[in-house]
Amino acid sequence: MSKIAELEKEILALAPDERERLATAAWESLLDDPKTASNREIDPQGIQLAAERDAEIESGKVQPIDDAEFRRRTGGRSE
Repeated sequence: MSKIAELEKEILALAPDERERLATAAWESLLDDPKTASNREIDPQGIQLAAERDAEIESGKVQPIDDAEFRRRTGGRSE
């Protein structure tokens, strides 16, 4: 069995909250990589949504909120 397959098996055996934490960390590590972050094919729907949100903020239609406010509104946990 390949190392990736073994790792995948171990990850999928984790509790949901642990998998969420690991997935978030993995995704954020990709976004910190300039080559990956500039690849618009990775998440085209996310790119489109971000562009629309940016346009709404630039036009004044909506006001941005900070991380603490987002977590308060969504019930997210602080790290």
